[in-house]
Amino acid sequence: MTNKLEFVEIFAGELWQAEMIKEMLEDNGIQAYMKNELMGNIAPWIVSPGGTASVKINISTSDYARSKELIDELNSNNKSPFDEE
Repeated sequence: MTNKLEFVEIFAGELWQAEMIKEMLEDNGIQAYMKNELMGNIAPWIVSPGGTASVKINISTSDYARSKELIDELNSNNKSPFDEE
């Protein structure tokens, strides 16, 4: 029996957002990998329909629950004053 690592996408967005998420995950001991970081910035419409959410963050499936908690916490702390309640 072999141990095969499986990866899952945890985030898709713009390059600056993906860099922030990746750094936060790594600061919490979770290895994260960016996908399309160059083409997503240079020509996002090539890697993603409409050019939106072109940079992806992938993590190991075993880190999914903790990563989701961290991202949800970050999102809840960064609400814009213009967001509707």
